[in-house]
Amino acid sequence: MSDTNPHSSGSSKGHSPLTLLLLGAGLLAALSLTWFGRVILLIVFAAIVFATLLTAVVDWLGARFKLGRGVSFPLILCVAGGLVGVTVWLSGPSIIAQCADLQTALPQAAHQFLGRINGYGWGHWLVVQWAGYSHLTSNVGSALTSIGDIVLSTATVLSGIVLVGFLGIYLAAEPEVYIAYVQRVTPIRYRATLNACAAAAVQNLRWWVLSQMISMTAVGVIVTVGMWMLGVPLAGMLGIIAALLTFIPSIGPLLSVVPAAILAVAISPMKGLLTVLLFLAVHFLEGNIITPLLQRRIVRLPPAIIMTTQLMMAVIAGPLGLALAAPLTAAGLGVFDVLAPSEADTKGQRHREG
Repeated sequence: MSDTNPHSSGSSKGHSPLTLLLLGAGLLAALSLTWFGRVILLIVFAAIVFATLLTAVVDWLGARFKLGRGVSFPLILCVAGGLVGVTVWLSGPSIIAQCADLQTALPQAAHQFLGRINGYGWGHWLVVQWAGYSHLTSNVGSALTSIGDIVLSTATVLSGIVLVGFLGIYLAAEPEVYIAYVQRVTPIRYRATLNACAAAAVQNLRWWVLSQMISMTAVGVIVTVGMWMLGVPLAGMLGIIAALLTFIPSIGPLLSVVPAAILAVAISPMKGLLTVLLFLAVHFLEGNIITPLLQRRIVRLPPAIIMTTQLMMAVIAGPLGLALAAPLTAAGLGVFDVLAPSEADTKGQRHREG
């Protein structure tokens, strides 16, 4: 009579307590490293975003002019480097000077703005309700001065841009090498799913980034021309700020109108009103016409999901997380579509297989 214990086979196939403890410790260590290195991971993701844009341009150039990757990639780098160099050479001193002027003009305009409000009956009532009016004005001035300091901290900004740029170039030069490393540490039965998720994420991210670049350019040009026509000072810098903040959906457009409105109201209330109307018209055009036309190739990012992700990433990683929340959402939705396909996608796949 054989002595078989029903629990012996299960325990032999299961994990021992020591194995479970080691797995738990490894998971905890991985989560800890992810948390403490979250900024570095976001910088790497920013490089992936840049690499995605770069490879999209390289692939388009290669398909359009029948050029190999060995020719199109160096050509794009040379052209982009030349354009950046010429721009910095011609416009760099002007941009730096406008940043310095903005640092000085914003606090002064803020004090004038609060003074104008205090001159009206309803504005005086609001100021009276705020017990610390003098404290408020000093805080606004110091806050805007801090914004100017951040803008002028070119060493930190440029070092981050250079780091992201080089990482992006390395990733775009040989993407298959880095994908191969990820595939090697992935179990064989999951590699097909990994490839599908990566392809969907890259496709969503590529079209989102391309559409955002075009939208940013359009917003920057229109705001610059509009501010110049209204006679608001530092029109070029305000256009650059508006273009850069367009990269951050929902929250970015609200932030971009603040410095422009403050500078305009300091001149006259009517210019302030016209400035606000200009920004409303520009971002209405961008959000309802330009971006939807450009994003036909991907699913439009739901605003509620974007704002939720922005709030979470702002808490986790500050301004960098806020800036990268939208591309993270685009990539995440691509992965989600693969792992949880819709009923229409499932029917389409069955039809193709049939």
